[in-house]
Amino acid sequence: MLLSKFAGLRAGIVTILAVVLLINVAVFSRSEPDYYTNASDGGLEKSLDALTSTEYTELLRKGLLEANKEMVLDLIKQDLYRAHREQFIADLRKEVKGQYEENFIEELQKKLNDQFTNSFYTLKEKDYGLLQGMERKFYEEHKESLKNFEIFSAVDQVLASDASPNLKEKVREQLDKTMSRKDYFRFVLEDLIVQNGPSMAPLTRAERGSDLKGCAFVVNPVIYDEKKLDIVQFSKERFLDFQKNHDNIVLQLRLMNTPPHQIFSGDGIVLSAGGAYFAGAMVAIAQIRETGSKLPIEVMINTEDEYDENLCNTLQSTFNARCVIIEKEIGKDLLTKLNLSKFQLKILGLLVTSFENVIALDADNMPLINPDKLILSPEYLKTKFLLWPDLWQRTVSPTYYDIARLDPGMPVRRHGIPNSEDARDYFARDPTIVHLHDREGIPNAVSTETGQMVFNKREHFRSLYLSLYYNVYGATHYWRMFYQGSPGDGDRDTFVPALHVFDEPYHVVERATWLAGFHEKSGRFQETTIVQYDPTTSAGFVRQWKRFLAGRGIDTRLAFDQNNDHTKNLLKQFQKELGEAMPALPEVMFLHVHRPKINPILETDPKGYFNCFEQRNLGKPGVYSDHYGATDWELRFNLISRWAACKGLGSPDWWKSVHRDQTEVCQKVSDYVKFLEKDSKDPKAHKFEHIEIDF
Repeated sequence: MLLSKFAGLRAGIVTILAVVLLINVAVFSRSEPDYYTNASDGGLEKSLDALTSTEYTELLRKGLLEANKEMVLDLIKQDLYRAHREQFIADLRKEVKGQYEENFIEELQKKLNDQFTNSFYTLKEKDYGLLQGMERKFYEEHKESLKNFEIFSAVDQVLASDASPNLKEKVREQLDKTMSRKDYFRFVLEDLIVQNGPSMAPLTRAERGSDLKGCAFVVNPVIYDEKKLDIVQFSKERFLDFQKNHDNIVLQLRLMNTPPHQIFSGDGIVLSAGGAYFAGAMVAIAQIRETGSKLPIEVMINTEDEYDENLCNTLQSTFNARCVIIEKEIGKDLLTKLNLSKFQLKILGLLVTSFENVIALDADNMPLINPDKLILSPEYLKTKFLLWPDLWQRTVSPTYYDIARLDPGMPVRRHGIPNSEDARDYFARDPTIVHLHDREGIPNAVSTETGQMVFNKREHFRSLYLSLYYNVYGATHYWRMFYQGSPGDGDRDTFVPALHVFDEPYHVVERATWLAGFHEKSGRFQETTIVQYDPTTSAGFVRQWKRFLAGRGIDTRLAFDQNNDHTKNLLKQFQKELGEAMPALPEVMFLHVHRPKINPILETDPKGYFNCFEQRNLGKPGVYSDHYGATDWELRFNLISRWAACKGLGSPDWWKSVHRDQTEVCQKVSDYVKFLEKDSKDPKAHKFEHIEIDF
């Protein structure tokens, strides 16, 4: 197009030149006398030759081009623009990108950093503002007592040495005043957990799906693949609501400072109680002290209505156990707003306890050996989070992992197959058809049981608060994704997923749990007790087991307690090969007597358990001596229960609150003790070294 236009322009110029020539010829052919010319004869011909000469034509062409230069250039520019626009833009983009890409990225990063910083400091403003506000408030209230700061510092130095428990308790109470613990807990609950809760209504029956069929024990391998665990189903809209709020709380927890020492410090044991469960807590606390435990104990009570001053004073003076009222710690209005129950209140109690290193026990969990040693065990010191296994395989929905942005990788574990099978074939399978929890990047297949836990609240505050989040919205939103019909629910399997979200270390005791109990007259086995093991002896046994397997060229991932003949034969070979060098068997540490609980109120409730006083509930004497010795633990536990019913629970107001008659309950428990004494083979059952339970 450009060439055609240029050719047309040249034709126009030639036409103009021709016209000019004709005009000149006409002028020179005129005969007017006044027209002067210096041409001699023959001058006209010379003039015409000059006009038609190449030089003159070129001169005239140049003049016309000069006069129309701008127009010509505009036409050329337009054609060039249309012909080369797209290519020019592409080349320019490439050139600019090459020269300025780093600058653009830098500028974008700066912009994103600015946005992130704004978000960061929005939270920090709340965080720091909260703490500064607490400190200002304390200073205004106590400025006179703080004038002589050297004295306060001196007390601090005394605490660093071996101060007496009484002095530590008094100073701890004073330090509590330096900061309103209630304000801190409200910040966690309101600004983090409530603000980031799911926006949509609770899961519907259709979204929850059908219960998982045939949930398997950990010791029995089974393949719960991605498809089998994909039970919970809901819309894209609900998924995005879950994920958005989960992302928000995870980000805000990442931005949070480590909680200040005034919020919690020191080591201690924590149990939940209140109402009828106070009786079980008193029995458990007495058993804890009988093991030689010296750590302070806090008993978490839900509301001020459940608080009984008489009983709490008894616990304090007899067992160094202090009552803590959750409602008082966070405020009645907030507790009412949260509308929590049972397992939710249990984990809320772990939030408000004053200890940093926490040994958390259920009120029906009886330690057989001193639990204080757990916080000094190698397994705890390595990770600062100890957990114990449950009976069941983990059944978490893959949808939860999508929400939490935990991506299951390739299979690296072998819980889905028996020890007799070659894992190479298993690992070569499509990852979607192996056990979901054998895959890398998510928890393994062993679910956890939270009748006992040990953790450091400072090092693991993020995962603990996220677990609290899962439980606050557990009944309505999250628990279904964690269990999907697996036996039991509540807090038990909410900790490990939260630990994985923040990539925090933890240790699960390797020795599998099992159920103790008794056989009914019909021959049917009735379980009553979850048996849990010491982490250190379990870890030592597993180390030797792995060495044995490695020496034989066997996959060291084989579980020594898998329930099949192949594994039993391997254990016999293991025992034979090591002989006297055989490591100590894992030691039983806890008897979680959950059905019936060792609780004089619940055991004597006609609407409660089966007829639990008509037989031994922990089996006949000696039946479990290979596991936890010849001690008649059931008799000892019930001797403590008799003391609690007849003397320890000495508050008439409390007995009224549980609608029971103390004399009647005391008599029933006493009769059961006599029943147990008849066939006991333990001559030392009545001898207690660290507690007095006579009445």
